[in-house]
Amino acid sequence: MPVKPLQRAESLSSQVYREVERLVMSGQLEPGSKVNEYILAEQLGVSRGPVREATRALVQAGLLVAVPARGVFVRELSETEISENYDVRALLTGLMCARAAERRTDSVIAELNHLIVEMEEAIGQRAILAYYKANLAFHGLIAQVADHACSSRIYDDLIRETHFLRRSLHAPAQTNEEHRDMVAAIAAGDVERARRLGEEHVFHGKRRWLSSLKEDAAETKTI
Repeated sequence: MPVKPLQRAESLSSQVYREVERLVMSGQLEPGSKVNEYILAEQLGVSRGPVREATRALVQAGLLVAVPARGVFVRELSETEISENYDVRALLTGLMCARAAERRTDSVIAELNHLIVEMEEAIGQRAILAYYKANLAFHGLIAQVADHACSSRIYDDLIRETHFLRRSLHAPAQTNEEHRDMVAAIAAGDVERARRLGEEHVFHGKRRWLSSLKEDAAETKTI
């Protein structure tokens, strides 16, 4: 499990927190996998204390889960939890797109279009992680422009919960075309269209996820 060397400029528990979060978000620690405090402490060159503090904080953040008598694991979501995550994230995305349409600037629109180009290039190269990074930046910029702290905080938590889903490419060309439509509505200052397209974008993602579940179930039956 590759890790980054830690610097001593901030608290060790904070550094361990960020490193474990990176490992989970990058997929190096997969859902359901155990976080071994001994191994992690040895790899990071710290005592178990900061590792324990960091994992407790990550449990509270919802990224990890503590199982009595078994240890700490990367959180796995049920299908119901994932479905509900999509529903709430759709409403928040619509809200943030609507507010972004009211607050957009030429420089923001230019940066959003630049990120769309980045995602297009990543799609062409089948570079999943590059696409995921640009996708996060795209939605993060919309949240920043929306300037709604409560929505952004909840949205970020929801994204962390479903990072493992968003790292896979389901109909990426269609997804990026939706991005273009969203930016066009934001650039035009069309608040209600931006809201609608933002919500639909996430609900389309939910439908693609549900479709992938059906495909996986069908493949399992044929094995």
